[in-house]
Amino acid sequence: MAEIAPFRALRYSPERISFISRVAAPPYDLIEPEQAEVLRESDPHNVIRLILGKEGPQRRPDTEYRQAADTLAAWRREGVLVLDEAPAIYLCEQTFILDGMQHVRHGVICAMLLEEFASGRVLPHERTMAGPKADRLRLMEACRTSLSQVFGVFSDTAGRADALLRGLATDSALYEFRQADGVAFRVWRVDDAEALRELRSLLRSEIVFIADGHHRYEAALRYRDLHRPAEAPPGSVPEDFLPIFCVSVRNTGLKILPTYRLVQAPECFDAAAFQEALARRFATEVRNIPNTGALKQALRELHQEYGWIACHVRPQQLLVLKPASAKALDDVLPPRSPVWRGLPVAQLHYGILQPLFGIQAESEVVQPRLAFSQDAERMYWQVESRRYDAAFYLPPIQPATVEAIARAGERMPAKSTFFYPKICTGLAFFPFEPANCPRLAP
Repeated sequence: MAEIAPFRALRYSPERISFISRVAAPPYDLIEPEQAEVLRESDPHNVIRLILGKEGPQRRPDTEYRQAADTLAAWRREGVLVLDEAPAIYLCEQTFILDGMQHVRHGVICAMLLEEFASGRVLPHERTMAGPKADRLRLMEACRTSLSQVFGVFSDTAGRADALLRGLATDSALYEFRQADGVAFRVWRVDDAEALRELRSLLRSEIVFIADGHHRYEAALRYRDLHRPAEAPPGSVPEDFLPIFCVSVRNTGLKILPTYRLVQAPECFDAAAFQEALARRFATEVRNIPNTGALKQALRELHQEYGWIACHVRPQQLLVLKPASAKALDDVLPPRSPVWRGLPVAQLHYGILQPLFGIQAESEVVQPRLAFSQDAERMYWQVESRRYDAAFYLPPIQPATVEAIARAGERMPAKSTFFYPKICTGLAFFPFEPANCPRLAP
């Protein structure tokens, strides 16, 4: 049901750029200000000069979008970026260490025909916010190019597509490099007609779930609607497509890490009253966390099970919360599927953050008193130093759960999942140009 195609990628020229690792960057929304400066200094052609302004995505002025477009045009004129002569797909292998074990993941960058979510062929799993969507649309408008891939997971019931992708990995890689976080990449350009035909045939029977890049996908839908000729049939213009990095849900290297929450109270925070309110809905176990090592050990132990929320509000104490009964949250959770209602992240937003901190669970506006992080050590000191009133830790969500939520037509709260590792930006760009329109298979 998902239509994919090879495309002519705009790529860094190997004659001008010797080390792709110096010009690639993490996804724009994961780059902290300090890291952004390091990336800008690493190479004058680092992709951050296109994807992220110095003011950040929420405050980026018009001049920075124009500057990104001017920089992109200059790099093309100078031969820093060149357009592939023929269409292809790009196989990506990522090797990484997680929890002391080595994992390998294979995915593919290709063009995908944009679909409305109502079609059921491409499905979201998280809510989006208006600000990031507007930012990505403005960047597309300025550059007339999709500068980064959406990360998609396809259902691949029998695992045949995953096996095909693994088999395409050879010794002659187009790129081979290691990122600062230790993730090793190998990338191959694949234009073998038989392999492409088989992959397209396999994916046509599958559903694609958006793992990362919901804002970019929805921005691409809006860009398509603004720029494609009304009379053009679907798939006949480049605006009908976007680049996507696809991974099989059957791939053992597909990992999801939890995204934690830091919260500030609207007024003076009363920890005792907060714990009293929690006790009305949650059973509580108290654990001592005298240092960050103790916190990490507690989380490692908790990650062996599911269905908990851990809360750090008092100095050196971790409250492990579980619903006090099967119906303890019935009056606050919306009428959704049992899988959705059993999500700790849903129970956190609807049972704690919304009623006790006044943070709306389904708002499309950025919540100024809510921050996200995967760094437990940083979170610990943010609470101990009283910069934030509470830190909330959650168990990781399994890919099968994400698939079930998406198939049910439901969405988790924003930032519910953190698919790891990310696909870096800078491997392949997709210009919205007539000569670059992918061709769908008959």
